Amino acid sequence: MPKILAVTKDNRTYKLFFNQISAFFNGKVTILSSEQCQDYENVDIILLSNKELQDDQYPEEKVLIARRTINIARLEELISLPAGTECLVVNNLASTASETIEILENFGFELKFYPYYPGIKTYQKVEVAIIPEALEMVPKGIKRMIDIGLRPLDFSTLIELSLKLNINIDRANIQSARYIQEIIKLSRNLSHSFKEVAHLNHQLDAILNTVHDGILATDAEKKIIKINRSAKSMLGMHHSENEIIGKKVSEILPKLKLDSYINDDLSQKNHVISFNERKLIINNSSIVVDQKNSGDVTAFQDVTRIQALEQEIRKKIQKKGFSSRYSISDIIGKSQRMKDILHIINKLAKTDRTVLILGENGTGKELFAHSIHQLSSRRNGPFIPVNFAGLPESLAESELFGYEEGTFTGGVKGGKQGLFELAHNGTIFLDEIGDAPKNLQTLLLRVLQEKQVMRVGGRSIIPVNVRVIAATNKDLKKMVEEGSFREDLYYRLFVLPLRIPPLRDRKEDIPELITHFFEEFCPTIPAISDDVLNELVNYNWPGNVRELASVVQYMITVMENNVITFLDLPEQFHRTGPTVIIDDTLLQLNKEGDLVDFHTILCSLLEAMQERKSIGRGKIVSYAKEKGVLLTDQQVRRRMETLRDRGFIQSGTKGQGSKLTQMGMSIIQQMERIINENEKVMKRLSE
Repeated sequence: MPKILAVTKDNRTYKLFFNQISAFFNGKVTILSSEQCQDYENVDIILLSNKELQDDQYPEEKVLIARRTINIARLEELISLPAGTECLVVNNLASTASETIEILENFGFELKFYPYYPGIKTYQKVEVAIIPEALEMVPKGIKRMIDIGLRPLDFSTLIELSLKLNINIDRANIQSARYIQEIIKLSRNLSHSFKEVAHLNHQLDAILNTVHDGILATDAEKKIIKINRSAKSMLGMHHSENEIIGKKVSEILPKLKLDSYINDDLSQKNHVISFNERKLIINNSSIVVDQKNSGDVTAFQDVTRIQALEQEIRKKIQKKGFSSRYSISDIIGKSQRMKDILHIINKLAKTDRTVLILGENGTGKELFAHSIHQLSSRRNGPFIPVNFAGLPESLAESELFGYEEGTFTGGVKGGKQGLFELAHNGTIFLDEIGDAPKNLQTLLLRVLQEKQVMRVGGRSIIPVNVRVIAATNKDLKKMVEEGSFREDLYYRLFVLPLRIPPLRDRKEDIPELITHFFEEFCPTIPAISDDVLNELVNYNWPGNVRELASVVQYMITVMENNVITFLDLPEQFHRTGPTVIIDDTLLQLNKEGDLVDFHTILCSLLEAMQERKSIGRGKIVSYAKEKGVLLTDQQVRRRMETLRDRGFIQSGTKGQGSKLTQMGMSIIQQMERIINENEKVMKRLSE
């Protein structure tokens, strides 16, 4: 269940927020106070009653500063004050007192308001105070106190909470109807208190014009008795007030046909209509006086405005992980193949048609999907990735299309939006589409054809505006022939195919990719010889770019002195490729002693074997000295023990000396290559 942390100045305001939010969401959210919550990561929204309560420790993306209004039902006593009456507007903060004054002035009250709050040094001495249930804050000398109650949340704040929490906002219309009923109730009370209709109309007009919804009031004969500015704007009315009041709706707006909507039991449901190229939601409430219907109040809500607000909230939701992380600048490669691909991507991004990305594992298909989204007109919308290879078949349908409340035991209260709904006005990336189960393929086909989804357990169709990018490493055409992939879905996906070449087909990009991964994984760029680089370029790369990234990470982890040698290449280079086999034993020998020492000993034994002579430690010391390698008798003994333990030499019998084994002969050339490579690298570093 979504959680809202309500941060207020006092407990009374918290209780007001708690009751109002609970009623609006019908128990679908949990509301916490500051004392009940210290872990801000576990709440979805932090609602501040005032911007002065902002705290640096609150996550910025979760903070919502409440917009507050005044309870219309509490204004009757205030309206009875004579014009020009001086009033103190009492509140706990200077800012909230000023906000209350601004709202009262917008209501059209012809009174003089002065702020008062605890700690104020000088204030206007008057006899009337307007208070928010806070008698303790009223200064001495006040003869009359008008309690307008605590300021409740403005209607727009409740709508924004609904959208941020992805909760169905149908109750917004119910709340709007209640608000209208309060206006009607107030107007009825005022009619008993004021004899002058003109004065009543002035006050009521001021109130109606503060409402963002369009409001049209008619009497029992369907004649217009009130209309606010928002309604005139939504309905495209340019008539003066005198041309509207007293006329029937059918006369002023013949295309609206309001009577048919009202007779359709509109008070029980919202009705969406198209009027003057706008989509409007109509909500009707009857004016009942003495158990008789004396007229109707119809509220108009602009769907376009609601959608714009929804889109704004969706942009904020993107910051929580539903946005693309890569762009075309992240694609590394200047080969002709990659230049051609990038040229095609720019063309594909300009359309909303379905793209099917084809390529082997590790070629970076998701990176290309992100780039297409970023280049498209949907770049500000969400980017939702789905990997069918890791999506359990039992959960796939509910994850993609959502579910209604009560469909599953333990499901989210109020139901849950599916990934297609979350991707509305954006892009959904269907990775590994070839792994989609057969029953799910049928549902995907319907979405691609109709641009509509139906939640699991639902009865209504939900339209979605989503661009689909799919990807696979499988041969879908062959799967169609085998019957494991639907042919009609294949042709729905195979609209704009994009094939990503494997790394072995663009080897000229490998050096640039290696440099890129060095910069990403290593604080300082290591030295690497041309021979090692050629080894990497000539490798077949069955794992493509993903394997190359892993190889680079391995090399920079095991390298020494920030230098990459043949010894630092991973296992796959030990067993395959154009070079001779490099045994892991060389790594250990290099650690136990200078590799040059071991190589010199083996070479001396090889030369003795070729001359069919036996050789002892003394002769090996002399041989090493001739080659410029200084070894003591003790050092030779220890190194020969190491070589003997590893099977490279064997001890002779009866003073015959040691002999080189077949394995020892095979490793000499490998040692020579590594030693020469190390010398080249060190020479380059010294230069």
